Amino acid sequence: MNLKKNLTKLVIVMTTTAGVGLAPAVNSFFGTVSPQTFSASAAYNYNYDYDDGASGITTNNIVPGNYKMKHAAAAMAIDATNGQVIYAKNANKKMKVASIAKLMTLYLVVRKAQETNGWNQVVDTSNAGLRSMSYNNNIGGGFKFVAGRKYTVRQLYRATLIESSNNAAIALGQWVAGSNGNFIDMMNKQAQAWDLNATFNSASGLENNDLVHYGYKYTGGATAGNMVSAKALAVIAQHLLTYYPQVVNDAKLGTAKVAGQNLYNYNNLLKGRTFYDPKLYVDGLKTGYTPAAGLCFVGTGQLPGKHRIITVTINDPYEFSDQRDLMRYIYKNSSIYNE
Repeated sequence: MNLKKNLTKLVIVMTTTAGVGLAPAVNSFFGTVSPQTFSASAAYNYNYDYDDGASGITTNNIVPGNYKMKHAAAAMAIDATNGQVIYAKNANKKMKVASIAKLMTLYLVVRKAQETNGWNQVVDTSNAGLRSMSYNNNIGGGFKFVAGRKYTVRQLYRATLIESSNNAAIALGQWVAGSNGNFIDMMNKQAQAWDLNATFNSASGLENNDLVHYGYKYTGGATAGNMVSAKALAVIAQHLLTYYPQVVNDAKLGTAKVAGQNLYNYNNLLKGRTFYDPKLYVDGLKTGYTPAAGLCFVGTGQLPGKHRIITVTINDPYEFSDQRDLMRYIYKNSSIYNE
């Protein structure tokens, strides 16, 4: 069992009681990748103006009262339909975010899979470093690359989303762009196209001190990792949910079996889990943890007949109870959801 994930479980149990320059163009399935290639549709009509209590700009926070998330280093909640900001705390500050950075990886993978009919294509999993990583539960392999076994895009997508397999995420990135470096360049180009405060150097969310042992250190020092803001993560999640709403069909599964391996979803807001609340209709989206990033979570749910909500918390030891309480508060007090 993954020790980091065991630590995550331990912390969860305890809570119940107590900028980068423009990279060169990359040749890929999209042709030559440029920021314009990935520009958001104008039909989305996103609105990300807000006041996080420190900027001094006009407030557009539509959660009434003085609701505060005390434990999270940063937090964000938005209306997934139009991008309206509902709640924000330190939302523009870049931080290490562990595996919730995989949402950018998953978005780019889904784009290629959908646009090239690639879901059943076989992914190259022969790299010795990735195979070794897949058997190291201490750094979140989570899905073993068995010698002689072939795995499809669909299978590795599910391993990445549900189990948060790091080796599966990296292998998918290489499938998308031809190499790990090309894929990370693509991640950064996409972030620039969406005007996000985010810098990526890992498809998986691991930091260099873990990646270096497997040949996947990309750039920066020994402790360097993805640096992404809560606002950026909310936007990425919104694009993924808008482009491929079927993602929640897998994200809502507590467990699944893929290629004979059992996957476990660490989202404890799902049905049957510690913090489940049937009135919240949570069906995703992505958990994350490294010692440097702390516990991170991007949640989503949709009340019947209402707009979908996206919530983000970074470095929050009470991630699930905090997000549950935030969703409850928003559903009760925000005019978007209680009319």
